[in-house]
Amino acid sequence: MAVCGFCRSTLVRHDADLENLGKMAELAEDRSPFKLRFRGKYRTVGFELIGRLQLKYEHGYWNEWYARFDDGRLGWVSEGSGLCYVTFEQTIKTLLPELTAFKPGMTAKLGGNAYTVSNIELAHCVAAEGELPFQATPGYEAPAVDLRSETGFASLDYSESPPKVYLGHVATLDELIDPAAPTDTPKPTRTQARAFKCSSCGAPLSASGPDIRAVGCGHCGAVVDPKDANLAIISKSHPFTYQPKLAMGAQGRLRGRRYTVIGYLRRSTRIDGLSYYWDEYLLHSTEVGYVWLTESDGHWNLAKPVTRQPALKPGAQPIARFLDRDYKHFQRCQAEVIQVLGEFTWKVRVGETSSVDDYISPPYLLSAEWTKQELSWTMSEYLPVAEVAAAFKPARPLPEPVGIAPNQPAPSSGSGRYWAGFAGFAALALLLQFVFVTRAWEKPVWQGQLDLPLGEAKANLTTPPIRIEGERNLVIKQDANLDNRWLYSDISLVNSKTGETFRLGREVSYYHGSDSDGSWSEGSSDDEALISDVPAGDYVLEVEVETEPGKPELSNRIQLVRDVPIWSNFWMLLLLLLVAPLLAWFRSHSFESQRWAQSDYASGQADDD
Repeated sequence: MAVCGFCRSTLVRHDADLENLGKMAELAEDRSPFKLRFRGKYRTVGFELIGRLQLKYEHGYWNEWYARFDDGRLGWVSEGSGLCYVTFEQTIKTLLPELTAFKPGMTAKLGGNAYTVSNIELAHCVAAEGELPFQATPGYEAPAVDLRSETGFASLDYSESPPKVYLGHVATLDELIDPAAPTDTPKPTRTQARAFKCSSCGAPLSASGPDIRAVGCGHCGAVVDPKDANLAIISKSHPFTYQPKLAMGAQGRLRGRRYTVIGYLRRSTRIDGLSYYWDEYLLHSTEVGYVWLTESDGHWNLAKPVTRQPALKPGAQPIARFLDRDYKHFQRCQAEVIQVLGEFTWKVRVGETSSVDDYISPPYLLSAEWTKQELSWTMSEYLPVAEVAAAFKPARPLPEPVGIAPNQPAPSSGSGRYWAGFAGFAALALLLQFVFVTRAWEKPVWQGQLDLPLGEAKANLTTPPIRIEGERNLVIKQDANLDNRWLYSDISLVNSKTGETFRLGREVSYYHGSDSDGSWSEGSSDDEALISDVPAGDYVLEVEVETEPGKPELSNRIQLVRDVPIWSNFWMLLLLLLVAPLLAWFRSHSFESQRWAQSDYASGQADDD
């Protein structure tokens, strides 16, 4: 089938004959980035758009473009939810059930592969242009089921029996742009804004493009259908009392793209009897289409639809796996639209509800939103409030964030380069300290022996002057032949010139025996005592010992040693080096505890993180 671009006549070819079926309906203008004869590239293969079906569903329009690929294949490029879907008709052995058997979120097998149902629509054709592989008349029903997998996309066309199956992949507009395409590739046309009055209160409203399906009035809270001749009211709420932080029509550059704020939703949910609110701004870019900017308690996120179906791992706390990253389930809630302002490409209604599951892996958040007809996934990235303010330059300063957002990054305790540098410094410091300690050679300065004769309880010893060169660390070692006995030593190291005295009291004991449990022993017969930072000079060592009277002869070998390794410095350095990582861990742990306190896993989750 072909539709003449000049007179809109519809021609159908039956072998060599051509049949003129009359005029095709005019296409509804939209802001599609594609036009007939558009040339793009899918992966490594170029393609050209040669035909279009325009379909209408309950909330708006979408386009199905017929494409001729340079490798000889014929396929489809469709648009929806800010993404593009490239598919090719396939024959599979799977017996497909009735359309009514499908529900959003259910798993279905196609050709041995698992898919998740993402969308069910009862659409119908409103217009067509260019060349198409079948006869398409305005009004023909086109019920369809869309399915997603981790790597692919499928669409089931129930307009025929048996249903047709189209398999392919999801792509962004950027991925389909061919930089080498001819410069005369048709560009999207700019449309003039249409002005009209609110059919509820008479306030002036406008629709910036023909694809706008709902406009929210900021005066009375009504949502108007600009496509309806009588400007039918889609829904109505109480008068608009809450003013958005970003003005409708505000423009700004965010993450390298230029956006215009065209719509605003205020949504709410109730948890444990309390209401919580957040704002969603619909942004439009001529480069990438539509995205969302969300705000809650001063925390901002840029949200975009995802090109792949995340893999879900069930459990007490489900996990979503997406692009080699795990996202932990944070919460589930029922979201309700309570205010609408500005323009939307679907018939949004005040009172609309949907179930939302949030999965987090800061600074990213994956959201699955469920309705009776659709399951959609979006990826949000946390934005600093300063970045949003710099992009859109609001008339009033944006409020600072309150509390902790689900996907807010933990406060930085230093960059990766900082911690790498710190680890290198710590390793070097510990290595040097270890070398200094282990290379400190013990050098005896004096050694002798103090004997206690049989039965004696006390004895003393005074050494001749001992020369200490330079400031030194000294250790006084004792080794006595104790046998079920104790020995107490009163030790003094006295500077012969200044009288400065280092005094120590040391007790050594060693006992052993046996009982019903076997042999036992406690204590030790040797001892070491450290005297650090002893100034240079001549010293006298005075030792007085005392033990139990009436015991056998006792010998106590005494040794004065210099340059003794002091491991306390090593352990002290290690402890000091651990302060920064411990503080960073404590700060992060406290932050995560506060984050998860707001989740469905408030009890115990913070400890796990």
